[in-house]
Amino acid sequence: MASRGILYLFRHAEKLEAGIANMAFLKDHGHVQEVINVDRVVELEPALGERRHLLAGAILGPNDESGDSFMFTTKLAAHCADRLGVAFRYDTTIRGLTSDGGRITGVVTDTGTFTGDAYVVCLASNSPAILRTSGMNTSIYPIKGYSMTFPVAGAKGAPTMGGIDEEALIAWSRLGDRVRFTATAEFSGYDTDHKPGDFTHLKAVARDLFPDGGDFDQATFWACLRPMTPDGPPIIGRIKLDNLWLNTGHGHMGWTMACGSGRVVADLINGRAPAIDILGMAVR
Repeated sequence: MASRGILYLFRHAEKLEAGIANMAFLKDHGHVQEVINVDRVVELEPALGERRHLLAGAILGPNDESGDSFMFTTKLAAHCADRLGVAFRYDTTIRGLTSDGGRITGVVTDTGTFTGDAYVVCLASNSPAILRTSGMNTSIYPIKGYSMTFPVAGAKGAPTMGGIDEEALIAWSRLGDRVRFTATAEFSGYDTDHKPGDFTHLKAVARDLFPDGGDFDQATFWACLRPMTPDGPPIIGRIKLDNLWLNTGHGHMGWTMACGSGRVVADLINGRAPAIDILGMAVR
């Protein structure tokens, strides 16, 4: 986990001013922000030194963090299995839900039916398909995003902290000896195929900002589906049946919201009032 903050970069002064206005909502709600000039940007991220002429300034989120979500989730799963007695069922396909008398009675899979006291649907873009098996509908849509990861390979110009090019709409994160860039929101159904040309813009911005950032020729590529709701926030709370809760629709912010969302759902299932107001996220 990198805890040095995140840089929100702007290439033009007028865009920086607009960015400051747009982020005022976050600042008003306790999110610490600092508007910084180009000298301060380069001081924090020396890898941008040779490209300082491209920048007008940045907004620094000093409390923001970035990291490797895959490493986090695999280690969390191992901890839950080893220390908390959680049983994970991998390589298992969910076929649907069964219900009776206003309650879910089981989860039907290709390896059998699983039952429990409470059920949480947390299946990202696949949540609507599973809910429809019990006659429920949710407005969650798969939005395709792309990412590129390349090794630092001893490069002297690799970024050391996370950042976002707010005008190119591309984000990056340093993952140990690798750097990952991600971008794009594409409506293409449930297709996750990709071709080299899909990453042309991503590569161009990465090379533009960090020309000595790593071995671009050894990059690996990936496309994923982000579960988006029409208005942005995720859907969290009980839906229709007494023992069924949703925790889904987090868009590109899934890992960012994961621990907080999990805490909220756990509170709801146990009859506790969540620490935050979930009015804007509750099932309506």
